[in-house]
Amino acid sequence: MLQSALLGVFRAPLLEEGYAIGLNWLGKIVMWIVEGIGIVGLGIIVFTLVLKAITLPFDIYQRVKMRKQTLIMREMKPELDKLQKQYANDKTMYNQKMMELYKKNGYSMLGACLPMILSLVILIVAFQAFRLYSDYANLKMYVDMSAAYNAAVYKNGVKDDGVRYRLHRDDVEDDEYTITLGEGGAITWEEGGTIPSGKDNILYEMYSETAGEEEGENAGEVLRYIRVSSPDPDKYLFYRYSLDDEEMKARYYADSAKLKAYLETQPAEKKDKEGNTVLDKDGNPVPSDEATFLAAINAAEDEDGREKACSDYIVKVGGTAAADWYHENDAHFLWVKNVWYPDVSYNHPIPSTQADFIKQFNRTVTLENGKKSTLAAVVSDTQYNNLTSELSSEKKAANGYFILIILSIGLMVGSQLITMKSQKESDKYQTVDGQGAKTQKVMLVMMPLIYAIFAFMYSAAFTIYMTMSSLLSIIVTLLCNLILGKVFKNKEEKEIKEQYSRKLPWQNNNGKKTKKSKGKK
Repeated sequence: MLQSALLGVFRAPLLEEGYAIGLNWLGKIVMWIVEGIGIVGLGIIVFTLVLKAITLPFDIYQRVKMRKQTLIMREMKPELDKLQKQYANDKTMYNQKMMELYKKNGYSMLGACLPMILSLVILIVAFQAFRLYSDYANLKMYVDMSAAYNAAVYKNGVKDDGVRYRLHRDDVEDDEYTITLGEGGAITWEEGGTIPSGKDNILYEMYSETAGEEEGENAGEVLRYIRVSSPDPDKYLFYRYSLDDEEMKARYYADSAKLKAYLETQPAEKKDKEGNTVLDKDGNPVPSDEATFLAAINAAEDEDGREKACSDYIVKVGGTAAADWYHENDAHFLWVKNVWYPDVSYNHPIPSTQADFIKQFNRTVTLENGKKSTLAAVVSDTQYNNLTSELSSEKKAANGYFILIILSIGLMVGSQLITMKSQKESDKYQTVDGQGAKTQKVMLVMMPLIYAIFAFMYSAAFTIYMTMSSLLSIIVTLLCNLILGKVFKNKEEKEIKEQYSRKLPWQNNNGKKTKKSKGKK
């Protein structure tokens, strides 16, 4: 029987992986663009360019329409001035007469607004998709870190490649590992029995055990298990399957005796990448992590203390792998250390606590088996601390320095000023008291304020999008003003020239009178 074999073992501190935030089709398009580029910041810039290219035709049409409307309003100026004086104290009547004048001259404010409304709808939909992808990519970073954490721990178990080993029932297809259990099967349950390992060099051992509190409803019952382990003395991790569990869920354990024996075979001094002994400031050799944890195990006064020291070592192994993955794949861009968090000094590239981490996501997640769950139920406080155990400096560092926020606000102000200047002539005629110009001044304050709120609330990735969007708007506005200005100026000059050079019918043929005109005479 293997009941005694479980003395001196403990649940291995592994992490949940394979969970994600679902993406809609627009979110998948954003993912395809950003991840296709490979560099997060550059991918966001390309996404902004693509979105601007989609809305550009509507933007240009709106500007052309507004320029035409401005010319119409310029022609109506004398009549508008007359109405302004006549109804200076009656805004309602002024607006009514103004609308009648607009209709008479073919002026329509709606024609200029429709393209803007359509562009705004496209931007709102794209913004929602971008926010969704930001949360997805941010969470995926932690999921991938968890996978790196677990893989580093799994290497000390059954398989050397760090892949989670799976044991299946006979009705589950698997090319490599399929074990048939039960009556009529290839393997029959036998207390203390073993299963031939074949070429895998893996030990499959059968045993029973009274279920503890962790088994829930089965507590107190005698349950059957298969323990799967490696005969390699350095492989201290093993796992077991409950044959009475329909899902045959694996639970991973570490053998503290085997782990201690493994630590005793490791170097006592820390080595650098070149293989040289690392020295402290006094010139003394720095103990290796293995030596430090072995000393803690030996110093423990009871089994619980030894298991705690062993567990801390496994967390160190997994946490180091997670930190290495983060440093190689972190979502930094220029000075921002993590673009999925705001470009502010009081935010950190890695949230300090599990509570701060959970706050970043306001959605449920989909588990590997397709079920829905809250993120807090998937990543506990202990699990989060284990995952980020070797990222303490990232939990304290400033994520940014407000540069993107300042840039986005400054560019938005510039964009609003340029827009105000280009629409100055049309705005002043729209209301009796110049309310159009006043509205533009209000927007000059409100839009940068809204951008600032977004920049502080949302990720630096979204601030990059806002910054690029404002910059592109400035460029498009300046180019449109330049090109349309020349086009309409030439058109106006041509019309004026035609107006003043227009000849009367009897002035044709170089001033000679036609036969028809002679007859009339």
